[in-house]
Amino acid sequence: MDSVLQTIGWILFGLWTVGMGLPLLALWRRRMSRLSPCLVPPESWPRLSVIITARNEGPRIRECLASLRASTYAELEILAIDDRSEDLTGQVMLELAAEDPRIRVLQITELPENWLGKNHAMWTGAEAANGDLLLFTDGDVIYEPDALQTAVSYMMAHQLDHLTLGPRMLSGSYLEESLVAFFGLLITTGTQSWLARCQSRHIYIGIGAFNLVDRATYMAAGGHIPLRYEIADDMRLAQLLKRHGARADMIMACNLLSVRWQTSAWNTITGLEKNGFAAAHFSILRLMFGVVAAATLLYSPVIALLLTPGAVSHGFLAAIVCAHLGYAGAASTFGGRPWVAPMLFPASAAILFAFLRSMVITLRQGGVRWRDTFYPLAELRKGLYR
Repeated sequence: MDSVLQTIGWILFGLWTVGMGLPLLALWRRRMSRLSPCLVPPESWPRLSVIITARNEGPRIRECLASLRASTYAELEILAIDDRSEDLTGQVMLELAAEDPRIRVLQITELPENWLGKNHAMWTGAEAANGDLLLFTDGDVIYEPDALQTAVSYMMAHQLDHLTLGPRMLSGSYLEESLVAFFGLLITTGTQSWLARCQSRHIYIGIGAFNLVDRATYMAAGGHIPLRYEIADDMRLAQLLKRHGARADMIMACNLLSVRWQTSAWNTITGLEKNGFAAAHFSILRLMFGVVAAATLLYSPVIALLLTPGAVSHGFLAAIVCAHLGYAGAASTFGGRPWVAPMLFPASAAILFAFLRSMVITLRQGGVRWRDTFYPLAELRKGLYR
């Protein structure tokens, strides 16, 4: 029995080392700050259309647009999509557009049937865009002046059809930072995004803060029409493009772009209300399997360490140490501080709770409420991109 437990302990250590260590090491090496010095600027720059969708973004949209106005990219147009906002979002957009001819404002007043608001706004922007490249981004992302130029240089140098950048995640409190770090770790290990360059259509990654796509490839895949009722729009866009033969990659942006995902620790948990159950395709079995599997990998070594004596427990101890080191590494990779490491277990429990909470709320209310619009669960399931 002791030999079996000892073997299990070292297997868990191996799973943590390979499943978490490899993607984190790859992401650490694939930072734009490390790769950009080797980039050779293209002979001619393609026309780039930045499509920003915003609904009730308030003061954050001004900061986002101001950062894009400072961009060093020459062939640039900025399409600001005001999606039925009830605050000053549209007014701010119009004010800035009056000061900068590169900004065009599109105001959406009604949501068509069988569309999610954000997806419809992105498709509206894509249809109106003039660029050879389209960048889908959010209204709370802050860009450094050379961010667009660097990203396009990388995309052209590697002949890509889709490039997504992982932003630097800004946070407030220590608890909020610990939650964001674990969510980043979960995405990194769950998607194995470091393999996005592989041609396999089963490995893909998209991040709503920065999805840069070749317009011709995007349109040939149907644009956002196949994704019109898909909540996880960023990931599904990546999946859609991969299925249509797109060459894709993901790079960590470092300081080139940053975003404050949520405004507090509790908002980080409630912020997953929309996406948590959607990530499991609204399947109870799939979500429960994911939560149980994650909990087993995280907490079983602790239980085993307390119950097993001597050398039998060494593998479990190594797994725990490896998990904490990986968690600290994930925090650093996404712009946080490695000393969140002691928060691994409480932070992971909180994020797993957030996924379960999303499922319970979605089932209880029979759908998802997103930006003051209610989407029935039956319709969301029917509209999934598979």
